[in-house]
Amino acid sequence: MDLYALSDEINRLYIELPQLDGIARVDVVISLAWHLRQLDSRQSLAFVSEAEILLNTHTSSSSEWWRSATCRLALIRAEIAALFQEFDNAEQLLLEARCGFVVLGDFSGEGDSCLLEVIIALEQGDVKRAVQAAKSAALCFERSDAVLRKLLAQAWHVYLLAFVEPSEARGRLMSLLANINEVKHPALAGLVAAAQGELLFTSELARSAVMYSQASELARQAGLIRLAIMSACNAGVALQKLGALDAAASNYDWAVSRARKTAWPVMIAFTLIRLGELLRHLNRLEQSQQVLEEALQDLAGRNSGIHLAIAHAELGSTLLLRGLPKEAASYFDTAIKLYREVGSCHNLCEHLISQARALSAAGESMAALTAIDEARALIEELSLDTLQVDLREALAEIHHRNNSPAISDMQVPTLTLHYLEQALCVGSGVDGWMASSSLLLSLAEAWSQAGDGQQAFSYAKQAIAADRRERSNQAENLTSLMQVRHETERAKAEAMHHQQLAMVSMETSQTLDLLATVGQEITADLNFKNVCHSLQRHLGSLLGAADLCIWLIDPDSRGLVLSYCSEGDMTACADLLKSDRNAAHATLCIAQRQEMLLTTDVEEVSEREQDLVSGRTMLFGPLIVGDCALGVMAIQSIGSLVYGERARLIFRSLCAYGAIALDNAHTHAQLQETQKQLEHALLDLEETSLTDPLTGLKNRRFLMQHIDGDVAQSVRHYQDVFTVSGVADVASKDADLLIFLVDLDHFKQINDKYGHAAGDAVLVQIRERLQQVFRDSDYLIRWGGEEFLIVARGTTRDIAAELAERVRLVVAEYEFHLEGN
Repeated sequence: MDLYALSDEINRLYIELPQLDGIARVDVVISLAWHLRQLDSRQSLAFVSEAEILLNTHTSSSSEWWRSATCRLALIRAEIAALFQEFDNAEQLLLEARCGFVVLGDFSGEGDSCLLEVIIALEQGDVKRAVQAAKSAALCFERSDAVLRKLLAQAWHVYLLAFVEPSEARGRLMSLLANINEVKHPALAGLVAAAQGELLFTSELARSAVMYSQASELARQAGLIRLAIMSACNAGVALQKLGALDAAASNYDWAVSRARKTAWPVMIAFTLIRLGELLRHLNRLEQSQQVLEEALQDLAGRNSGIHLAIAHAELGSTLLLRGLPKEAASYFDTAIKLYREVGSCHNLCEHLISQARALSAAGESMAALTAIDEARALIEELSLDTLQVDLREALAEIHHRNNSPAISDMQVPTLTLHYLEQALCVGSGVDGWMASSSLLLSLAEAWSQAGDGQQAFSYAKQAIAADRRERSNQAENLTSLMQVRHETERAKAEAMHHQQLAMVSMETSQTLDLLATVGQEITADLNFKNVCHSLQRHLGSLLGAADLCIWLIDPDSRGLVLSYCSEGDMTACADLLKSDRNAAHATLCIAQRQEMLLTTDVEEVSEREQDLVSGRTMLFGPLIVGDCALGVMAIQSIGSLVYGERARLIFRSLCAYGAIALDNAHTHAQLQETQKQLEHALLDLEETSLTDPLTGLKNRRFLMQHIDGDVAQSVRHYQDVFTVSGVADVASKDADLLIFLVDLDHFKQINDKYGHAAGDAVLVQIRERLQQVFRDSDYLIRWGGEEFLIVARGTTRDIAAELAERVRLVVAEYEFHLEGN
């Protein structure tokens, strides 16, 4: 299965799932569990549980497929466990899955395990481990010839390197882009965009913000929700630095909302931290404190980690601005301990300075200076030049608050001025650094307090110029951001246009395939009503047609006859379609042999219908096979302009298929009728050949065809019922076959005296009298002339004499009636 699936694939799996059970369901359930692991972790775990039950019920644990599936399920559980901060469980499951894939020789599965290790490492704040795991994943995928997976692992590697080794990341990114002709998969494009966003963060904030925003959107499409949330927040940070606070707030709002939906504690806390920082920047300090305290609650179960450290540090900064220095110092103290544990030196230096400010504000100047000394040593050791400026500004603030006396070797009146001037001097030595308006304004105020108005005025002018420059830079940044956004939106619009063209092409292809299938179904049926029902069903599903009418040409009158009409749910529509007006439209349609589209406004329908519809559209199409016109098909839907060009193309195709099917059905019906008439004729002919034409009795030919079977049946019955001793059972007497030959005496005299017509009448009356004696199941045969043969079937020989006497009596005792005599 794919590493990351798009929504179409997931929807397809959901649609397919209800139709499956047993072993056929396992693969689909595992695929859904795998692709939902970040999209919907709870649902993913439910599918994992179902898959485990199905595996244990329907498959053998010794099969290679069973072991591979079990490893995949362990990976899913491990990733979700890590996202919910259950690291011991996650590490154990990861180990089990990786070992299983190694034993199976499944390099692709082993690579998937390495990418899972990336997530576990990131959740624990161990970026170095994550970098190494991504590198190992790429090597595994290279051995398995999984091209897309290999590119994805390389993209993960570049993205992670961007945070710790930006120079190396740039080189690897160039190499990766050179090997990708066109980044098609959203997961791959999202990781590349996130890497670019991070690499541009220090140099081109506007482009960084746009790239991170793109990364978030692409990651959402690929189901990489963790990356989507992180990228949205990083885009927000860049936007915040650009002064686009509304856009930053929008990013944070989405990130917080999506993180809450996942219920992953670290992601919720991370997004709340960013939101709290923005609120502080907007001077909404009370709200900032509430949001940051909520972030800490989400991290309550953790005792370490970079996110916990950042949350404490941000809350400390907010409390310091709220005028709560002691509380702020306490949070800074915890943050510093956590930064020491994770080895985050830059953050450690930055917040040692913040702690010094808080301690100074709380009246603990010696403790503040101790923190400053530690920060200074680390800054010099790590060459963090930009923090040298912050360090001296903090010292100036501490000494100003404590009104510290000047020292002997100073060239300025106060310690405050000494450290502010040092800050300006140190900053000037940093490439690209420019003094902020706030630093210059502090210098102006300090010189003014020292009594040097000229210096104060000079710095005040510089502060005004710096403020203008900062505002100008902010405007330029916003303009740059708008330009980049415009370029991005234009590229997105072009991509969407191409995507729409591709979708139209795909939709056309799928429609043609569907119409071919529908055509086969319709033309395969030779029953008129079935063909009409199929047309109604497909017209309803493809075009939303509420009603269908079919008029066929009457071969006698050559006029149109309404042969089929479906009403749908709207009886008013049926009345409308059956009206003479629509019959007239149908007649015009077949006369012109052209499609007709008619729209009826609500004013044109009856008051009863006006409550049901706001207008309706009717589409008429001729039913033609070759040069032969068969009739007209019409559909109707509620609403106007419902049948566009694509719908009309589909309608024309179905008219063509319908015409062929109806013609086939008509021809088939004619053949069936002809065949039925032929069968009747054959039966009549056969009956004639076995019947005496004068008396209507059977003839000798009939006897020859049936007597052998009757004799065999009688003999077989006697054979079956004989006992061992050879004595026949009493029940066997009903199986006798009695044959009587009847000959009329003096029949020639009747012919001679009264004529042959009288003789024929006597023979007919003999038939009637014989039928009084014998059963319908007995054979009455005219043997020839005045001789008759009777075969009494399924009777007993004991009554033979009785039957013979009854025959003699019905002939002898009743007069024969001769017409005219």
